[in-house]
This record gives sequence, C-alpha cells and structure tokens, in this order.
Amino acid sequence: MKKRFLVLTAVIISSQLHAQDTSKTKDLDEVIVTATKFEQKQSTTGKVVIVIDQQTLQRNVGKTITEIINYQAGIFINGANNNLGTNQDIYFRGASTGNALILIDGVPVGDPSQINNSFDLNNIAIGQVERIEILKGAQSTLWGSDAVAGVINIITKKGNKDKITPTALLSYGSYNTLRGNAGIGGAIKKLNYNVGYNFTNSNGFSSAYDSTGVKNFENDKFAQNNIQSNLHYQISNHFALKSLLSFAKYKADIDAGAFQDDKDNVIDNKNTIINQELTYTVDKIKLNLSQTFINAERIFTDDSASVGGFAKYSKGNYNGNSAITEIYGNIPLSKTISLVSGLQYIDQNTKQNYFSISDYGPYKTALGDSAKANNTSIYNSIIIRDLKRFNIEVGFRLNSHSIYGSNSTFTFNPSYNINDNTKLFVNISSAYKIPSLYQLYSEYGNKSLKPEKSNNYEIGFQTFTRNHNNSFRLTGFKRDARDLIIFFTDPVTYDGKYINRDLQQDYGIEMESTIAIGAIGNWSNNFTYVDGEGTENKVKVKNLFRRPNITLNSVLTLQPTKLLTISTSYRYIGTRLKGEYDAGPSKMPQYYTLDCYLGYKYSKRLNVFIDLRNITNQQYFDVVGYNSKKFNVMTGISINL
Repeated sequence: MKKRFLVLTAVIISSQLHAQDTSKTKDLDEVIVTATKFEQKQSTTGKVVIVIDQQTLQRNVGKTITEIINYQAGIFINGANNNLGTNQDIYFRGASTGNALILIDGVPVGDPSQINNSFDLNNIAIGQVERIEILKGAQSTLWGSDAVAGVINIITKKGNKDKITPTALLSYGSYNTLRGNAGIGGAIKKLNYNVGYNFTNSNGFSSAYDSTGVKNFENDKFAQNNIQSNLHYQISNHFALKSLLSFAKYKADIDAGAFQDDKDNVIDNKNTIINQELTYTVDKIKLNLSQTFINAERIFTDDSASVGGFAKYSKGNYNGNSAITEIYGNIPLSKTISLVSGLQYIDQNTKQNYFSISDYGPYKTALGDSAKANNTSIYNSIIIRDLKRFNIEVGFRLNSHSIYGSNSTFTFNPSYNINDNTKLFVNISSAYKIPSLYQLYSEYGNKSLKPEKSNNYEIGFQTFTRNHNNSFRLTGFKRDARDLIIFFTDPVTYDGKYINRDLQQDYGIEMESTIAIGAIGNWSNNFTYVDGEGTENKVKVKNLFRRPNITLNSVLTLQPTKLLTISTSYRYIGTRLKGEYDAGPSKMPQYYTLDCYLGYKYSKRLNVFIDLRNITNQQYFDVVGYNSKKFNVMTGISINL
C-alpha cells in the first residue's frame, strides 16, 4: 500500500508538467466573496480559497455536504462516512473540532448549546446549496471567533432572471435511502425569489460496530426535512432588501457507544435561521446592515434498558439562541485601495437540562436563564489590489466580551503576481476562540476563562497555464495556539472544571492541482501532510487524535460527449492516533476508497445519474467501534423545467 501511495503521489505532482492546454474546463480565477466579505478575483488576494461550484455539487447530488467537503485539501471530517445523523467533527489543518467557523451566506451559525459552539452540518441538504467557499488559515480579523484554522461559507441558492424555474430531484439507494428536493425560483419585477424543500429518509445501518458479528445490532434510521426561502427585493437603484429563512429538522437513531447497540436511543434536532439584510450601493461604495436570529434545539431520549449499564431512562434537552447584528461596508479610497470596516454584536444564550433514572435513583442537571453572554467587535482592513502586481491586506479586530473582557487580532497578508499566471503569497495572522456558554456556566464551568489565542503563518505560490485550464498551488502552514481550554480534574479532590493551560503547535503542507484532459475533462488532485504536538502541563505530547498525517484525494472527470459525464474519485487516508479514550492499538490503520459517478443528460431538462461509492467494499473505521459505509449506491433523476 505504501509503495502504491508513493507512486500515485509522484504521478500527481509530475503530471502537472505534462498537462495539455487545449481547452478551458473551468475558470480558475473566479470571483469569490469570503476572503474579504465582498466580491473579488482570486488573483487579487493572498488568501487560500477553495471553491466548490454548482457543477461539482451536481456531480455529487447523491452525497451529503460533509462527504463533498471531505474531499478538499486540509480537511478531514469524522462522521462524514458514517451513518446519517452521526456527529460531524471537522478537523481543519489538524486543529481540533470547533476551530473551523461555519457560515451560511456569510453569517456565523455556531450553536451555543454545544460544548464547543460548533454547527451541526447534518442540518444542511445539498439541494439548498449554490456553492461552497472554503477559506483557510486564521481569519478572525474579518470573521471573528472560531475562525482559527479556516472558514467554510455555505452559499445558498438564489433566484434567477427567469420568471419561473421549477426544479426537482429524486434519488434512491443503499440502506433504503430516499432523497428528494423540489424548488421554484425566478424573478417578478423587482423581486428575485427561490423556495425549496428537501427530504431524506433512510433505514441506515448500525452506527455501532458488532465486533462479534452475532449480536444482531439493529439499523439506525434517519429522517430529515428542510425548508428554505431566499428573497431579494430591489427597493430602488441604491437600496435592496434580502431575506433568508431556513428550517431544518431531523430525527436519528443513535447507539449507546462504541461497540454498543441501543434499540431506543433517539436524537431530535431542529435548527432555524432567519436573516434580513439591507444593502446600500452608490458608486463603488457598498454598505450592509444584517440582522440574524438562530435557534437550535437538540433532544436526546433513551427510554429503555436495552443495553443495561447505568441509566435505565435518560432525557436531555439542549436549546441555544443567537442574535447577530452586523453593519459593514466596502469603501474605495482610490483605484487600488479600499477599506473593509464593520461592527458586529452577538448575543447568545442557552437552556439545558438532563434527567436520568438508574439503580442509584434520579439524577438531574440544568442550565437556566443565566447562561448567556454577548460580545461586540469592531474590525478594519485596508486592502490594496494590483498595485504594480502587488496585493496586500492589513487589518485588526477588537473584541469585547461581556465576561472575560477584551482581546484583539491582526492580519498581514501580502501577495505578489510574478506575471499573469503565477502568484506568491504570505499570511501572518492571529485568531481566537471564545469560551462556550457550557464552559462558562455548567457544573464544570469557569468564568475566569480567557479565549484561546493562536498565531498562523502561511507561505506558498499558485501558478496557472496561460489559458487557466491547469493550476498548481503549494502551501506551507504553521499554527501556534496558547491558553487552550481543557477539562482539568484535581488529583486530590477529583473535582473537575475547565481551565486555560496548554499549548499546541501544528504544521503541514498542502499541494493542489487541476489538469485539463484535452477538451473532454479535467483531473483534480490534492495532498495534505499535517503534524503537531501539544504541551500539556509542560510535557510535550503527540495529540492529533483521529486526525491523519497524510490525506490524498484524486478526482478524474470526463465528458466524452455532451450527454455523458463520468467521474471517478480516489481517497487515501493515512495512519492516525486513535481517540484518547478509544479501544485498541494506539494507531489506526490506513485505508482508501474508490467512487464512480455516471451522469447522462437525456434532454435539456432531464438528467439521470448513478453514484457508486466504496466500490472495493473497504471496511474501515474513522472512530474505533463505529461503522463506516461499505459499498453503497445512489441513483436518481433531476428535472429542470
């Protein structure tokens, strides 16, 4: 396996030198919004950005959003290949979960009822998404808390210029999984609109792994419904009003733990996002006033003793609310210099309660109305574009938190275009992660906690062939974090609480290439190496648990005719440390998966597809004791009227 991996890596790197430049398969200098909150070309920023466009999403309609993101350089998502409804732990460039900021249309959507304030990506259906932008490195200056290792901006579908455009998709596959969506979009005078409904139902498979093969673990079912509407009303030549409403609900069976089945353990999850945004545009000045309300509710219920153990009945209710007000703008100061400036206010609260019954009697904990916090941030960035081939962003952010006080971040991000096709870039920036409400207010809470702080360093280059059909990017990165929030148990009293103490240093490289295959397709590859160690109570330890040192993804897409699309995907995951409390040997073995997508366009409005995954039927574990998908299939039909 190692020999095969090294050969494949060498082919990927060397093939860049022999790629043909005979066709334009994709515009690699496309416009992005996440780098600076406003539209700009990738060539004018020194930030590392990946764009997953609508064309790519259409070739992956049989997958979940985390399965798609999992193919990108520097990202490893535990749970993406497990049963539907599994926790989605995002490890971005080796950082622990909770250090990647999730945005929906540029709005942070963290869940204050979670221990680490992370957002549950199970709430997002592919049918809701127009494109995804992934911004790497420390991005707290423009985006705030949690943007430590990077930002994932999920951009939802909007209306188009046609009056009425209905769309629909229906697919069916392994584990009796049925997926569908229906939507309608278009324009009526000054109003652009898009409304969609998505559903998923699956019998699933056992989340827990039956190592004996004789215990007959039951399948864990999953059912989900999503409704979303996007409206854009042009009030006048200068003013426009945007509105987003997103409601997601899913119910999933879950097991008792690694290797442990449970026949009546269920999670009910609801997530609501309401956003209103007023935009003002005059000349080249753009101002935005945004108001967002987010509610997340998770209910865990286990009302049987099918496994035995401590609790015979348990129920936990976790409710989190966020209100986000932000005003920001892009003000040109000259032909090449602009100012991005903003003010953000976030208010969060959570209510939580847990109740269980066991042989030892009832047990109850709760977080009431007092579990709340707010923070106010002001940020400014000066952005210079194409000044004698030189680009730079210099910025700062001041953050004031209602409990711990204040902190600040900075960004220094120069880049230089050697010519029209090659760019060098450097990024030196800082980031922070505020303590969650659970870490502040729970029975283990500590209101003396400070935010986690980190410095990030990036250096690299990106080059294109003349017609931009082929590209290669090499990035080296290093992240130094301090004041990590850890759970500490007193060795004398055995009392536990959260404290700031440890350090963490992570580093790695990423290589990405896109190669045109004549006039019929392209070959995209990425390779990531990441390593790091922590300093725990002044002792250095290897602690990148469940995170592979090496990942490799290779996707070959061919369109031999206008009607037929073929896409094959290879994914290699190297060895990694098992979870700190997982069973088994200290290192988890390497594995690979091979997928194939076939799409056929019967007419301008009708497409059919079949998506074959893990074709070689590999058995592997991203988390010890929990099953991953073996060979599985999704097939379906999409209609655009």
